Amino acid sequence: MKSANYQYIPALDHLRGFAAILVLFFHGSHFISHEIRYGTPFEPSNWLKAANPLSALVIEGHTAVSLFFVLSGFIFTVGAIGKKLNYFGFYRNRILRTYPLFLFFLCLGILAYPENFNITGLLKSLFFLANSDSAIDGGAFTFVFWSVAVEWHFYLLFPALIWLVQKKGWGSMLVIIFIFLVIRLIAYFQDISMREISYWSIVGRIDQFIIGMLAGLFYQSKFKASAWFDCLAIIGLIIILSALYVFNQFGGGGLNNHVWIYWTTIEAGAWAVFVLGYLSITRHYPVVISRTFIAIGTISYSIYLTHFVVLDFFMRNDFDTIIAIESPLGTAATNIFLFIMPIVIVCSIFTHYCIEKPFLQRRKDYMK
Repeated sequence: MKSANYQYIPALDHLRGFAAILVLFFHGSHFISHEIRYGTPFEPSNWLKAANPLSALVIEGHTAVSLFFVLSGFIFTVGAIGKKLNYFGFYRNRILRTYPLFLFFLCLGILAYPENFNITGLLKSLFFLANSDSAIDGGAFTFVFWSVAVEWHFYLLFPALIWLVQKKGWGSMLVIIFIFLVIRLIAYFQDISMREISYWSIVGRIDQFIIGMLAGLFYQSKFKASAWFDCLAIIGLIIILSALYVFNQFGGGGLNNHVWIYWTTIEAGAWAVFVLGYLSITRHYPVVISRTFIAIGTISYSIYLTHFVVLDFFMRNDFDTIIAIESPLGTAATNIFLFIMPIVIVCSIFTHYCIEKPFLQRRKDYMK
């Protein structure tokens, strides 16, 4: 998405769009196939096993959120390095970017589930704690709010992080990553749920934002579209697919053990390698392909907040298995692609242009 504060890089919109669609396929594949296999609501203990690395990408599609976090760290750093950050302007733009659609779905969630409304939960949802258990539970309308809260934790830390990296260098970021690895290790030996703190909170996700920042620093100083960087995209893709497949074979997103101490770091590192290569390889894309990906990326935030609402509607009304084939996962993927995804995109176009865009146009330059 174009901004007055940094050079527009179309490939980043490609990746945002990809991540948003991947989250849709991830949730849909698990929830629909679980319903077919067990006839009950989704339970992580029945996590799907991947037959190959490509299917692991969908089954472990929660990795798309990690990609979002890496991209956030990357683009903010590319825009801010070597410049003076106006804090008020930065946070004003972040509110205009995230809150209008967030508030729209929060209101719908409160209207749909008034019995879950309470002032404490509302305040937590509004003030960056939507990932806590006591935040407003608006069902499908607030299902992905946890990640918006974590993203805001990054925003709150970013001015300090960018100041530190400009004063002390990129090594300071490695120190922070190491500190949080140690924190997770200590938490593990204290019998704290590793999945809880590594997946849902900044304790596990800070690595991903910082690794995105490091990728941004590398991009600013070393990047040049070339055959070498094209190869980096392929290498990064092989690494992420292989890592996701191995992760899945050990239990995947449903597991809750020591793997979560270091998984988010490995995952982010793989995505960072891929992102740097992808920024180079897209110069070979036909214009029509690039523009299509950009269009999807432009509405990616709407897709992300809308997709589970549409998925939940289809499942509640038994529209999620209009076409049934032998494989539950195949049935889920087929119905997502043919029916659910088109509706998600149409709804997202509406929410983007009617709710997001009027506020996005009010953003101002905050770099000097």
